[in-house]
Amino acid sequence: MSPVAILIYEIIYGIIFFGLLFSKITFLELFPNPSNIRRILFVIILFNGFYIPFYLKLLKIKLRTIHYAVLLGILSLLYIIASWQYYAHTLSAIRFRGYHPYLQNMPPAPTVAVSKPKGVFRIVCLGGSSTEGAGDGGYPKMLEEMLRSKYPDRKIEVINGGRYFYSSQNSFIEYLFYLKDFNPDLIIFFEAVNDLVRSFTMPIYASSPFRADYGHFYGPLARFRYPTSFEKFIFSFFYADLRIPKLKPAPFSDFKSQYSFQRNLETFIAIARSNRTPLIYSNQAYNNSTLNDNNNALLQWAEVYLVDDEHYADIQSWITGMELFNKITTETAEKFSIPFVDQVTPLRDRPELFYDAFHVIPEGNRLKAQLFFEKIVELKLIESKNTQ
Repeated sequence: MSPVAILIYEIIYGIIFFGLLFSKITFLELFPNPSNIRRILFVIILFNGFYIPFYLKLLKIKLRTIHYAVLLGILSLLYIIASWQYYAHTLSAIRFRGYHPYLQNMPPAPTVAVSKPKGVFRIVCLGGSSTEGAGDGGYPKMLEEMLRSKYPDRKIEVINGGRYFYSSQNSFIEYLFYLKDFNPDLIIFFEAVNDLVRSFTMPIYASSPFRADYGHFYGPLARFRYPTSFEKFIFSFFYADLRIPKLKPAPFSDFKSQYSFQRNLETFIAIARSNRTPLIYSNQAYNNSTLNDNNNALLQWAEVYLVDDEHYADIQSWITGMELFNKITTETAEKFSIPFVDQVTPLRDRPELFYDAFHVIPEGNRLKAQLFFEKIVELKLIESKNTQ
């Protein structure tokens, strides 16, 4: 092959390969519903047809035809195996998480009987991952221990209904169609950040336009809405500095979901009262120190919620948003005379109790449990139930 022919050959492959690379086209978009065989063959042809010959020439390595064929065969086999492992791991992770058709995540499985035994005082705790805990039962488990110690003659059960990514809407749907059957004697709920993030309409978790029913927000189901092919994963790994612009902070104040959040809080009050079930609301603590020494914790969370393709909401925007949503909870509880627990003030300026922006270590959960414990004792909810 003449030098001119080699040059033309490399230019053609270079245009195709790097054109696909630097555009935002993935191979899943290039081929509608591509089979694994077509996808793999396409990439192998591009890779072996351009990359390998190019670098062999660049490094001035000469191979006999048989050795070159063996090399391409080994690289193709490695690619197929790596691709298979990538998709197998993705599918196994999806199965492991257990997605739910309309709750996104499967509700946690209670360890108590659906039919409440006679004499049992049962509490349901609703919320997101701040309620769920990190595999340790969160504050609900500690609350149960405190109440059992305080009332040793009573049978007390605390059901942890918290689940990561659950907004107020998810929690109340979970209660209506699942936990209500457990006939609770008290409901505890707090949430802010998971409703706040519903205001964002950019990938990776959502899409435009905003919907008041949160139908625009995909949460953990975003991997189905925005699938990442194996090729895109490889390209983003090796060419991140070339393809992905460095994100910058920007102000954000378009908290459309505040109205849905307030509507949900008021609707659930009506539901609880119709069932004659006592309800306790609370604001949500977050790692915001007045000493301004917690920016990294908030920043780690903020960078995945984009304002546009190049910006994420800055720290002050998150602080403003949390203050707004917590204020909505506080004012709603006051307006409807719902017992309220303030967990923000006791945890403010205590970053040592948090392991990120919104989740606390066991000592932090113990403090939360203590706050709810004191409110339950103050209201004499268990004593009043005992006299019925």
